[in-house]
Amino acid sequence: MKLAIIIIAMLGAFCILPALGEYTADYWAGQADREFFLGSYEKAAANYDKALELDPSNIVLLNNKGRALANLGRFDDAIACFNRTLEINTSNDEALTLKGIALSQGLKRYNEATIYFDLALMQNPSNFDAWTGKGMALASYGSLEDALGCLEQATKLKPQDPAAWNNKGVVLREMGSYQQALNSFNRALELDPTYEVASQNKEYTLQDMSQVNDLNIDTSQETSYYR
Repeated sequence: MKLAIIIIAMLGAFCILPALGEYTADYWAGQADREFFLGSYEKAAANYDKALELDPSNIVLLNNKGRALANLGRFDDAIACFNRTLEINTSNDEALTLKGIALSQGLKRYNEATIYFDLALMQNPSNFDAWTGKGMALASYGSLEDALGCLEQATKLKPQDPAAWNNKGVVLREMGSYQQALNSFNRALELDPTYEVASQNKEYTLQDMSQVNDLNIDTSQETSYYR
């Protein structure tokens, strides 16, 4: 009897599922979001496709599909999704930012990427990801002062974000401002003591500072010797 009850319950649960033709865009979007969260980006992209078949002009779905493709390293395909969003809404700052990130971090087209970050910031001056992306792109081709300005803006927008402080520290270290870099990495670690990247960057900065101190000592000794 118990077995029969279990079977009936399972059949009842099965029967409430919609027929294949009745699945909605929201259903497929939910499946895609779940797969994305689990890191199954291929499955996520496939499910976003199914959602887009039912709702082809949904810019949230287009942007999310682009994110999934970018995580698979398919940056050109990701950019095609963001371009489709921008055909629908030219002022969508999220798509502009995501396109900039794909161009910068994916395709290493830093100059082109900064154009899209600037366009995103024209639409939304408080876009944290656009400030961060622009800063990282500028740093990648050596515009460190401008990069620092962008990353400082990012820390103002999200002062509790450890990654923002880590990114700022990376640029400061590259500029040779080791104490300020150390302060940034320490702030990142205060916010997240388990942040391994910031911990490694802090260690590298301490090594840099030690080497500079050793060099200063050697220089001082040489100067004294020749007096």
